[in-house]
Amino acid sequence: MSDEPATTKTAKGSSCRHMSRKPCCQGLYRLLFSTRERCTHALLAANVTLLLLGTTLFVVNISILSLDAGDALLQWAYVGMIIDGVVVLISGISGLVLTYSVWGDKGDAFLSSTTLPLPYLAIELTSLVLNALFTLANMALAIKVEINKVFSDDTQFVLEINYVLGFCIFLATLLAHISYHFLLNPRLESRYVATEVDIKTLENDKLMKLWGDQINAAYGTKYIGAWDGHGALSLMKAMKKAMTGGPDSPIPFTRGVVLRIDTKCEKSEMDMKKKQKSGQEDDAKLEPDKMEEGEGGSLAAVIFITVSERFDLASYVTGCCGSVLSSMFGASSCIPILTLRWGVVGFQWPFHGGIFLTRKSDKPIDDMSQVQRALVHWNRVSKTPCNVLMAPCYITQLDSYSFECSHFLNLEVGPSVIVDLRRYHGMEYKTFQRVALKKGNRRNHIGYFEKKGGTYTVSRQFQDFDAKHHEVHASLCGQTAQQRVGRGEARLICPVTPGIVKSLQDNHMKEFRRVFGIRVNGEAAGAAMLFEFPKSSLMTSDMQGLQHEIARPAHAYFAMLALTVELCLKERIDFLDFGPTTLDPKLDVGGRLIPTRTGYYTHSVVLRSFIKGGLDRFRQLNQEVEDRLKNEKKTEPTWAWAQPYVEIDFQHLTPALKKLYNVQPKLIPFPNPDAEDGKNSAKNNKNKKSKRSKKNKQKSPGKGGNPGKKTKKQLNKERAKQRRKNKKAAEKAATALADAKEALQKNPEDEKLQMAHEKALKTWEAANALVKADQEHSSNPSQRASRAPSATPSISVGAQKIDELNRKKGIARASSGDRKIGSDKGRHAHVFFFFFFFFFFF
Repeated sequence: MSDEPATTKTAKGSSCRHMSRKPCCQGLYRLLFSTRERCTHALLAANVTLLLLGTTLFVVNISILSLDAGDALLQWAYVGMIIDGVVVLISGISGLVLTYSVWGDKGDAFLSSTTLPLPYLAIELTSLVLNALFTLANMALAIKVEINKVFSDDTQFVLEINYVLGFCIFLATLLAHISYHFLLNPRLESRYVATEVDIKTLENDKLMKLWGDQINAAYGTKYIGAWDGHGALSLMKAMKKAMTGGPDSPIPFTRGVVLRIDTKCEKSEMDMKKKQKSGQEDDAKLEPDKMEEGEGGSLAAVIFITVSERFDLASYVTGCCGSVLSSMFGASSCIPILTLRWGVVGFQWPFHGGIFLTRKSDKPIDDMSQVQRALVHWNRVSKTPCNVLMAPCYITQLDSYSFECSHFLNLEVGPSVIVDLRRYHGMEYKTFQRVALKKGNRRNHIGYFEKKGGTYTVSRQFQDFDAKHHEVHASLCGQTAQQRVGRGEARLICPVTPGIVKSLQDNHMKEFRRVFGIRVNGEAAGAAMLFEFPKSSLMTSDMQGLQHEIARPAHAYFAMLALTVELCLKERIDFLDFGPTTLDPKLDVGGRLIPTRTGYYTHSVVLRSFIKGGLDRFRQLNQEVEDRLKNEKKTEPTWAWAQPYVEIDFQHLTPALKKLYNVQPKLIPFPNPDAEDGKNSAKNNKNKKSKRSKKNKQKSPGKGGNPGKKTKKQLNKERAKQRRKNKKAAEKAATALADAKEALQKNPEDEKLQMAHEKALKTWEAANALVKADQEHSSNPSQRASRAPSATPSISVGAQKIDELNRKKGIARASSGDRKIGSDKGRHAHVFFFFFFFFFFF
């Protein structure tokens, strides 16, 4: 990080500092906070001062406490200053620990990944409140003592010392807070300048083609998270038309901003003033016909920002209190004081970062950090700056490694799920399931969905799914969003409305989007938007909505995931991005977890602390899934979720990253089992035939034997199966008997009910007798040779039906006539067989 004074110039050539400050204040700020070293020295001095002042305050008031024991008011004043001294001591010690963490070579990394801890902020606030309260009390008492002349001069002197020390503590605390604030939010220079682009520029096809080619050529389109430049620019245009800002926007109170980042033009302030006087536009606003040349420097990046003008903080408060706060001070209220202007540097749909570099640099991390600094500077000088800038990205992208240099708060959030299909090209979906998924995840959700009356539509014409697709799609997404809020999840920054769906239909190029809709028995049950980036070989599934009452019984959500994977396999797409929510179902269809980081930039030290605390709780929700995958005992090398990173997965790969993520040099596709089977079909058939012949030889007893006779193992399985069937039949008969008995009690004179009850009773007795016989046979080894015919002395109608079912299925009940035992030698062998079978079974 540069330690140069923060004199970043705006687009108009003025300093980026607040213009309302007086020259003397600006000089003081430059003296104390212009460099990181000065800020660190000021922080150290402030905390050492607090330590000394707190100790002095404590010692002075402890020594005077016993002298003025007669007056209760003075006693309370002294005790209050003693408590204030202890709190100031704790605050000073905590501040020294923070100063030590900031000091040194790793200070930047510490500042970009941490915040002021909430306990420290609480101590600091408590110190300020107590200090203000008791300082005023001591001042009032000192005036009273001086007027009345009741107490000694020592008492008056101590009271005066107290309020002077209190005033000094206030100044030292303020200095420490401002020093830490400037360490977290320094004024950093950038060699780039950001300019807002209007919709007319985005409709210039020639210019958009040039920019798209530059984005694709900069760092390629094959790393994880890469977007096709032309698809990204088309999506920017569609989103900007759907996000116009204000209450009348298709998405209310949401604005889309497109920025171009150019190299700064070195012009003197005098030239700029002349331009302003002559009425010419400043160099920050470039004319559309000169955009290709890039007046003021060549194009370095294109950025899209989704600005939520009323980000509702009250929605995070649950229960009745949250509803009351939201209605009084939330986004839709007349006094929206509990709202922030929140800027996502990227897209909500799909959830992706919005910084697209247009040229490759020898120092890519530094180049990205310069772009981010230009973005922060644009936000500072904007007429309506965002309170928070949030920049999401994958760990494979440059953004995540430049946050530190740009002093964004660099935090890890929940992982996203991407299905990496590069190793499985040419496979059918069932083969992919067999190779890439573990056995428990190979369920046929598609077959079950179709069996329940499910149909699906994948089309570039949205009307193929529904004539009023934009309304149906928005309604389905609204139901899903409400369900997530009901589970305690955060509200969406950019909700799905009919306006945004229609804008994507009309303004986003057809080759970059498709609609995926499902119906169950003719009724719309779910819909999703498939965004495509052909040159990146990437598809994302977003804006997914479900009508759960219809979709859940048909397993429609799981079928949608499986059908999307099947579509990508057919079209040989490399990556399918499912996004960061509902991890388990997406992992079950072949997804892998890609860690995601997010950079936050805000001036407020308190907001930084609350953001970090909220993300820590969000991380805990997904930690269980990650831990389960890490602790998986059995892992096959072909399973999709366990695939390693390769070098082309990263936008910029450093030796440290290569070691950290165990990056492999090359991607090795897996062989297609179906193709291998086709090549070696003759050999496999011979092997199968030889195996069958061996099995037949083993089963055949030889000459004079019975080739069709079943083995002991087969007979044992069939008997166990029959016992289970008899048990189930007894349970069903008992349920039927209970129902018949209940019906008969209501109408005891009904003859039909009486007959039904008698029939159910007989069926239950017969089934129960079979179960008892099976239990006696399994518990008594002597009865294994034969089952006595008297086990069921009176075979009822129900028992005959059960026996008929058994005979139809080819499974006879074990009885003395089941086997023909000819001689004594055969009988002995038979008994020996059953004793051997008994020990084998148990």
